Amino acid sequence: MPVRKSPRLAYCEYVAPDNSSVAVEQARRDLMRCVRQVFPKMLKKLAAEVLPAYRALAKSGFKIEATLWNSSVSPFEKLPQDSSLRSGLSKWASEFHAEQDWFLDEMLRTLRGWDVAPHWCTKLKCNPIGTATSIIAMGKPFKFDCEGWEMQLLTWAAYSQFVRDRFESRLKEYEKASRKLAESRGLVRAPHKYSPVNFEWFVLYQFAGLTSTGIVSRPEASAKGESEDAILKGVKAAARLIGWDSLRRSNRKIRQ
Repeated sequence: MPVRKSPRLAYCEYVAPDNSSVAVEQARRDLMRCVRQVFPKMLKKLAAEVLPAYRALAKSGFKIEATLWNSSVSPFEKLPQDSSLRSGLSKWASEFHAEQDWFLDEMLRTLRGWDVAPHWCTKLKCNPIGTATSIIAMGKPFKFDCEGWEMQLLTWAAYSQFVRDRFESRLKEYEKASRKLAESRGLVRAPHKYSPVNFEWFVLYQFAGLTSTGIVSRPEASAKGESEDAILKGVKAAARLIGWDSLRRSNRKIRQ
């Protein structure tokens, strides 16, 4: 069996219609792996300049962990307004054009991981994103029965074909009813395929501050035959997958 060129974002058929879906979570995990590989400077600076502020606030008695895993609040917004952690993380995010609410929250969770597991920091391992909520939509149990084989009227070949036809017909009816149920609950089809290189382009464009011209001018880009139009489309596609609603401005404007 040939290797899939495009990995899956979700192994299910339906996901939540917003940024709480498992597909968005997987896309964000892939993004952070790409940051570590393509632009580690970003995470190294987080460790050098912001991690000390996290440790200082944690030691001050402020109960930062009480908000980190609460999906109903933003950990970043709960930070004291005058804390060096809040100002330091904001400055870091501004430098790398990373001022997205969910991203700031995930970086706080990453800092917590680096604080309690220093080897994570050494490897620049980010928080394993995973806070998706579930919309329950399960079809009714599928049941199938069929008339028995009348051996004095039908050959086995004829009867077995009759059963298969009846089964396929009932199965299609069940699929149609189950999909209708999922969509009535607000679920949408999962985006199964994507191009991993889009995340690389996104990191270089959004975080590293390269223009599409700068990205396409890299030696490896020339070898792969990349084009500026493809890069800009890929950046926009990656932004949609991770729920990034504000791309930075460059020499070439990207319409969202």
